[in-house]
Amino acid sequence: MNYKESPKFMVLKGLLQIIVAYILYRYGDMYGYQIKKKLEEINQKKVPQGLIYVTLKRMVNNGILETYDKEDKKYYRLTEGGKMFLINHIDILKRVDNIIHDILQFMSR
Repeated sequence: MNYKESPKFMVLKGLLQIIVAYILYRYGDMYGYQIKKKLEEINQKKVPQGLIYVTLKRMVNNGILETYDKEDKKYYRLTEGGKMFLINHIDILKRVDNIIHDILQFMSR
């Protein structure tokens, strides 16, 4: 583990595919730069462009996303499999939310 990475960035990396799937589910098709900007808005910090495109490629290869060209840009769309990917993570996200809540309560004492 690289301890020089900010905690926000480490958490973001672990959740990146879920967050990208959520963004596309909520806001619709986007091209890479739009996804990057939305991630930065959510994260409140810059996100390396290379990380975004590697993640998008992995998600396409795994059938979570598909691409199409429009106006000289490559757009990303959530597939039906991608919607299932997101739905399948709901329980995990709820458990993580509970764990984070417990940690924050304990550390705030």
